Amino acid sequence: MSTAVLFDQYGEPGVLYPAEVPDPVAGPGQVVVRYTAIGVNPVDWKILSGAVREYVPMELPGGCLGVEAAGEVVEVGAGVRRFRVGDHVIRHGRPGAFREYEAVAASQEADELTLRPDRFSDEQAAVLPVAVGTAYSALRRVGLGPGERLLVHGASGGVGLAVVQLARLLGAGEVVGTASAARHGLVRAVGATPVAYGEGLSERLAEHGPFHASIDCAGGPESTGAAVRLVAGAARRVTIVPDPAAGARGIPLLEHLPLELASTLDLMGTAPFELPVVARYPLERAGEALAHSRRGGVGGKIVLVPGG
Repeated sequence: MSTAVLFDQYGEPGVLYPAEVPDPVAGPGQVVVRYTAIGVNPVDWKILSGAVREYVPMELPGGCLGVEAAGEVVEVGAGVRRFRVGDHVIRHGRPGAFREYEAVAASQEADELTLRPDRFSDEQAAVLPVAVGTAYSALRRVGLGPGERLLVHGASGGVGLAVVQLARLLGAGEVVGTASAARHGLVRAVGATPVAYGEGLSERLAEHGPFHASIDCAGGPESTGAAVRLVAGAARRVTIVPDPAAGARGIPLLEHLPLELASTLDLMGTAPFELPVVARYPLERAGEALAHSRRGGVGGKIVLVPGG
């Protein structure tokens, strides 16, 4: 038996509970992964609340959150050739990783497992998929080219920090990132020029613009208005925050590319890249971790530690 954090009904983080569940067995085309680090993301508490059930339906009771994790393959099912026992892997995609062990589809077509590059610890690997995968798809969507000027709303969040660093790898001429004043040092450290949120945002950004492209990781009318004013053409704008008002003003919601994590790791190569981990919780305290994430202003990533 091993531990999983489950929920039986949509609601607040307090509805999560740790449970002892049977250890999984690898079926054909699957591997069993023992997780050593699990990423926590806003999508987890959005799923838990029921706000996105139309897009991410959950089987209840006994639902399990968690869309990114890292660990070690401990069992290989029939027909699997991509992975061996002892491989260190990154798990990404559908919910279900808030647990110690999981049976995961191992085919490339399923796009749920990627070998962990040796340069990353399990903790760093566990927080990569959502942030860097989303950032990669967004940058490809707006077609950022060398020497171009990019506007990033919400630059101090996990996705925003990844966007800034990947934009630099793509040769961006300048990256300007909006963030709270308390996060300006962090934004500057990863290579962007910080600009404070608040009244008069468009005017402050106009001093750095116009921009060739914009990626909105924050949402809201202030960010939408600035992007429409300072970036010409819907093809060069995108948001990762569902908002019909943004779509109506020519800022489409991001559509993720296939194999985005593997593609991003190829782009990174050996270049310096890091997402700050600002908090760690034992797996059994996942509800506290989600509450932390929901309060906002995290300035990095939150990790669950099985057995911690």
